[in-house]
Amino acid sequence: MVIVFAIIGWAVGWVINRLSDYLPRFAVEEKPKPVTSRSNGLAVLELLTGRAPFKRSWLLFDALVELASAAFFALMWTQVGASVALVYALCGYAFFLLIAMIDFKYRLVLNVLTYPAIVAMLVLNLVAMPDQARQILLGGAMAFGIFFLTSVLRPGELGGGDVKLATLIGVAFGFPQMLLALLVGAGIGGVVVVFLLVSRKAGWKSQIAYAPFLCLGAMVLLLSHSVLILG
Repeated sequence: MVIVFAIIGWAVGWVINRLSDYLPRFAVEEKPKPVTSRSNGLAVLELLTGRAPFKRSWLLFDALVELASAAFFALMWTQVGASVALVYALCGYAFFLLIAMIDFKYRLVLNVLTYPAIVAMLVLNLVAMPDQARQILLGGAMAFGIFFLTSVLRPGELGGGDVKLATLIGVAFGFPQMLLALLVGAGIGGVVVVFLLVSRKAGWKSQIAYAPFLCLGAMVLLLSHSVLILG
């Protein structure tokens, strides 16, 4: 079954690569230029066969996404097994990876993804865990407040999409668990910023995408949370 889940994860990585280039065309914000030089095949296979139809750096990036997805799916199966926690973790991983990919490529956090997800997670968690309603609402409110205040005090460093993504993480995990995801994201993002400052990269503030760091923090929390549920 480990191999089966690795193959499923590989396929999910391929789908996410395709969706990350397709969905931004429907953005309400400034329309990004569509990527026309991407392959429709599995990037890992194209690397192995040497038939790279487009820029090799993008092919390596797509292959990394496919392999990471395969590894995550296989790891979750070995740690969690057949359970509701497994479905929750894999769906969450795919969703956050899609958001991270789109923001990394196009600097967009799409409303069409975040708004429905916030409502869905809020309703689902309140129905499934009514005894934790206070923690869920507090997590969403705290995440929104922290990121909204930061975006106001330091304009240009955080966008509205980052605020909505943080709110989603807050209602998905509740307080205080959501703090781990935000701290991991902020910590890794801070390391990247320090590196850019030291290397004196020009225009780094306009180039850095913050959503992938938040999504990475959410993935770490998904993994630890799912394992702890069954532990």
